Amino acid sequence: MAQVFLGIGSNTEREKHIRAGLKAIAKSFTWQQRSRIFCSASVGFSGSDFYNLVVEVETDLSVTEVLAECKRIEQENGRVPGSAKFSPRTLDIDVLLYDDVIREQQPQLPRGEILENAFVLWPLAEIAGHRLHPLLNLSYRQLWEQYQQTHKDSPQQLEPINDTHWLED
Repeated sequence: MAQVFLGIGSNTEREKHIRAGLKAIAKSFTWQQRSRIFCSASVGFSGSDFYNLVVEVETDLSVTEVLAECKRIEQENGRVPGSAKFSPRTLDIDVLLYDDVIREQQPQLPRGEILENAFVLWPLAEIAGHRLHPLLNLSYRQLWEQYQQTHKDSPQQLEPINDTHWLED
């Protein structure tokens, strides 16, 4: 079984879509763990704040099958295929890691946004801090520490939220 890490985000009816997305992911894959949920400002456009988190799952599906399943879950939650990259999202699910696979084609693995966005790297470091980035041979915890040092003058503001009142049924 492949170990897969998925980045999840929403800034439209955030609680509803995050909850629905997590339930659908748990039905489609073998659930392992999730990070805390973080609130962050929109990046690349003016819009409502996002909720973001990372989940770890296991699956027998191929990379392209995992991507297709994630797109199906997004569409079930109102995501319009082909919408602008920097725009509001009901649900966004990105394949961040698939074992230690390295790919240039879609989905790019490891996903480049891991190193660019605090809302991806911090939750990934939280649940997979010991894992090594397959290209850089540094742990995600080390990469998060480096990110904090290099972005301390212009950090992306993240705030962990208390999700216990709405996430768990």
